[in-house]
Amino acid sequence: MMRTVRAAVLAALSAVLVAWPAQAATTPLAAPPPAAALSVELCPPEGPVVPGETGTLEVRVTNNGPAATGDTTQVVVHFPAPGVVQSADPPVDLTYFGTGSSYLVPAGLAPGATSVERLALYVAPITLSGETISGDVQAFYAGDPDQSGHTTAYSLVTGDTKAHFTVGASSAIVGGRPVLQPGDLEGKPGATIGLPLWVYNNGPSYSRHPVDFAITVPERTTLTGTTPTGCTATGPRTLACHFAAGPRYHNSIYVFPSVVVDPAAVAGQVLTGGTLDVSGAEDQPPSADSHADFAVTVT
Repeated sequence: MMRTVRAAVLAALSAVLVAWPAQAATTPLAAPPPAAALSVELCPPEGPVVPGETGTLEVRVTNNGPAATGDTTQVVVHFPAPGVVQSADPPVDLTYFGTGSSYLVPAGLAPGATSVERLALYVAPITLSGETISGDVQAFYAGDPDQSGHTTAYSLVTGDTKAHFTVGASSAIVGGRPVLQPGDLEGKPGATIGLPLWVYNNGPSYSRHPVDFAITVPERTTLTGTTPTGCTATGPRTLACHFAAGPRYHNSIYVFPSVVVDPAAVAGQVLTGGTLDVSGAEDQPPSADSHADFAVTVT
């Protein structure tokens, strides 16, 4: 009796095992879950960007798929050094690397929705005018069937350079302004003293155009000694100076004329009438910062 029951069980199990593969083959596989599908559109700066200033690159990441993104999307912006992606609007955390930066679009980007960021691309002051700067933007999302990333190229053109010159008379400059030091613009009657004159470029760009200075030393002083490099004496108290290019960004051109203080001057007198002007600079239009008055105090 026991042998008969056991044989019946084995026969039934064999029938199930034989029938299972055929039944499994006829069962359809479940469809993959709907996925997001991203695209990247860019709107680069419309006009030339002056070196030292920023241009806006608008980045639009759109979900063209049937489902919302279930994870973050990484957006990688390539912008060649020495430029930099300076900021984003709306604000996002920018992760910087050697040739650009990246940021994350949060999960939950709905079908048909677009994430928009306006990125400020800072063009380095050293950049030449008329230069084409090219880069691209890539979007990576793990749930996108296209795992190669979506890449869109862009380019911008740099405009003419600009400089903002400030001038002064002192042996120290702080923030583009003169800071008198002990002994600056002082001298005894009959003494020969040096006048520390300078022109400073506060940017935003390197100065690449010719620039001229006009210098008049104070009353009751007379030019003496070697004429400063780049300058020509046009009178006992006047100099005309010409340079092929102005100072670089956040740098200065110094001119140190020497003068003799009138021997008849009296200690305590202030000899006025000194002037320094920048003229003929294509980098910047006329400005109050391009003129400085200075005086020598008799000690």
